[in-house]
Amino acid sequence: MRIADVLTASRVISVPIVIWLIFSNEMLAAYYLFAAAAITDLLDGYFARRSKKIATYGETFDGLADFVLVYGTIVALFIRGEGFWLFVVALILLAFTVAIIGLITIKRGRFSIPHLDTNLLAAFVYPTVMAYIIGWRYAEILLVVTFIWGLYTAINYSIYIRSIHKSA
Repeated sequence: MRIADVLTASRVISVPIVIWLIFSNEMLAAYYLFAAAAITDLLDGYFARRSKKIATYGETFDGLADFVLVYGTIVALFIRGEGFWLFVVALILLAFTVAIIGLITIKRGRFSIPHLDTNLLAAFVYPTVMAYIIGWRYAEILLVVTFIWGLYTAINYSIYIRSIHKSA
């Protein structure tokens, strides 16, 4: 198993622990574990490129790990009343867009989740989630910026869907 795969798997494994910490009101511990998991998102890409080994599942596994970490944490925060509904709705819409892309790519012979601008979106999403975990009073400002960038990303995914659907 490659280092990148271990880092990605650790992100998935951290999700139930982060959720448990949130529901146990251990917000500082949840914050640090979420931050460590977010850092693995940066590191797994670095090690994947450095290894120069091509894994057909790598990009998809990474994308799914990102979704599990972010969505699991956001849903836990939302249930506790710490998250903002607009954030949840925006990310669910983005998830549906990505799922549609996945279905189209399956039809074309191989499941794939392209990253497009998601690396930059993650640069907004992770700090926003972290701000909500610790209850930072300016979290809503980060949320607005993240929401705007999320809309931009959703538009890019929609354009991508149209381009691959036309070429099919």
